[in-house]
Amino acid sequence: MRPLWTIAAGIALLATTALPASADPNPYGDPNLVSMFDGKTLDGWTQAADGQFKVQNGAIHANGTARGWVYYTKQQAGTFRWIFNVRQVKGNHAPTVLIWGTTAPIRDALSAIQFQPPNGGHWDYRPGHNNGGGSLFKQFPHTKFDVKKWAQCELIADQTTGVARMACCPLPDKATTCKATEVLRFTDKTAGRVGPLAIQIHNKGINDEYKGLYLESPVVTKPGEFITT
Repeated sequence: MRPLWTIAAGIALLATTALPASADPNPYGDPNLVSMFDGKTLDGWTQAADGQFKVQNGAIHANGTARGWVYYTKQQAGTFRWIFNVRQVKGNHAPTVLIWGTTAPIRDALSAIQFQPPNGGHWDYRPGHNNGGGSLFKQFPHTKFDVKKWAQCELIADQTTGVARMACCPLPDKATTCKATEVLRFTDKTAGRVGPLAIQIHNKGINDEYKGLYLESPVVTKPGEFITT
């Protein structure tokens, strides 16, 4: 019969090997959010051209080499919740993200709908459009956020209705979240589609940074509602 101490040791070893430590939970209280970025590598992301992005100080950092984008390749999404933190280190155009685009074929800006966090600028890159979108976009008044400081943004989109909304807020120093306000809404039932979620660099010379990126698709928690406002 084995001594009790050897049995206890075996149980302890099993606990350490069979039950790996879980990833840090997201700060939004939504268990269905999936982390899109490990803070160390660009695994799961594809660049328009090599060398346009790197990981710097725990953030996806645009090197400013050229106009381009990096898109998430582990999952495309049509109806989703996308949360991230963003700031601009240097640049002459607002940070930009792309939704409801396509990678087959790949055209400029992925033929996508562009949202400009955190203040709510926009563009419509779909073939036959390539314009500011006019009445398809509605901007909401708010105190202008400083793009040089970290901001939190949440995008919620519904493929079936063609409605996509963005809420943002300035992220105080050492804070993990902030209470957001809606800054932009897009509506076009013909626009909703399953496509890549992408970070766009609008011009050469822009250094934008993103971190704390989370995706929920399908949306289980409060469909059609913000969880950060």
